[in-house]
Amino acid sequence: LQQQIVREHFGGDLYAFAEAYFALVGDVYDRTGCTIVGHFDLITKFNENGVLFDQKHPRYRAAAGAALERLLAAPVTFEINTGAIARGYRTTPYPEPWMLQRIRAAGRPTVRTSDCHDRRQLLFGLYEDGQAVG
Repeated sequence: LQQQIVREHFGGDLYAFAEAYFALVGDVYDRTGCTIVGHFDLITKFNENGVLFDQKHPRYRAAAGAALERLLAAPVTFEINTGAIARGYRTTPYPEPWMLQRIRAAGRPTVRTSDCHDRRQLLFGLYEDGQAVG
């Protein structure tokens, strides 16, 4: 579905899609007054190992970075989400490590969630060896 949307609405340009996505994400606090920003880089859910686009591409990084900077100025908590790992789509949580480093460097709070859609995965990625992760 994502690839079809990119073809139909962005002329196949995945980076244009990423720019539009992050422009919306960067506005989420102003539009909603939310207190938690979840799934910040959800656009990467099916992009494990860069199968769809390069997450280090300058256009991607610029769009994501601009959205992140806007949200770092807002009084929000950022979600660290392990749901895509539990479902086998990713091997790391959202947001990706460079984003999480910026969030932590800015002193913004985070909350780790399993984004559980199945009670058997309620604590997925939240504990290792009985200790909380994150």
